Amino acid sequence: MAMVSPPEQARVTTRKLYRSDYSAVGRILPSCPERLSAEDVAHYRDQGYLALEGLLTAEEVEDCKAALSDVIHGRTPADEHLYIQKEPYYKQGGKDERIDDPELEVRKVFYFVQIEPRLAKIASHPRLTSLLDQLIEPGHRMIQDMALIKPPYHGSEKPWHQDTAYFDWTPLGGIIGAWIALDPATVENGCMQVIPGTHREGPTPHFHLRDCQLGDERVQVDRAVVVPLKPGGVLLFSGLIHHGTPPNESGDRRRALQFHYAAANCRNMTFKEHAELFNEGGAYAGCRKLDPEAGIPKAVYTP
Repeated sequence: MAMVSPPEQARVTTRKLYRSDYSAVGRILPSCPERLSAEDVAHYRDQGYLALEGLLTAEEVEDCKAALSDVIHGRTPADEHLYIQKEPYYKQGGKDERIDDPELEVRKVFYFVQIEPRLAKIASHPRLTSLLDQLIEPGHRMIQDMALIKPPYHGSEKPWHQDTAYFDWTPLGGIIGAWIALDPATVENGCMQVIPGTHREGPTPHFHLRDCQLGDERVQVDRAVVVPLKPGGVLLFSGLIHHGTPPNESGDRRRALQFHYAAANCRNMTFKEHAELFNEGGAYAGCRKLDPEAGIPKAVYTP
């Protein structure tokens, strides 16, 4: 019997966890309206996401890509909070003769709005603010900024998860993410996939497996939909919805900006409060750093 290498086994596993074609595409509005309809708002409330094209103009998209490149290449003012994460493949010493730009080795960029005005402008874009006002009411504030990059050939998976498993904000339903495509986001290069309605099921246990994630056997893949977007399109999604992105093994890069916002009534919660929401048999099943003083052990996944 032929032996299967661990990397190949991982690829086989992840392929089974995601849609690999366009047979189940989510609802995507063809343009960004000045004001959402009652049907659009109801869709977000019921399904946990709202996708639409045309949030940003082509010029704004190009400005964002140039700004992101400047941040990655160190052409912006230095800041101690800026964090750039390399793809695991390259961090572990991998090489690819097809890649000749260091920018194509990056997986994530965090905390750039304070040093890059072009990206900060997008986080408070009037069209985006108008959408957020209708979905989580005025008075919201941004609580996270990052760029999610799947470089060609070696862009890694982000396993299925809920974003609120990482945050210390409550109530959980007041957290919303805005995922903005800067390149064509396709099934082939790892566009977002969501499982509609899972935000209504409440917080779900997370475990440290390939990442901090839902247990693979607990993912309802048959309910998932893909959300391909053109550059400038946006996916607005509840912090409670189950979502993930498969690896990018194509030759196309997939860059996106992602901002998270908390509603006006949200407040920070303690680790113990978070552990009460994300738990498995009395053990902590969330993604925050363990608090030794809480005396709560980390949950261990049992398929």
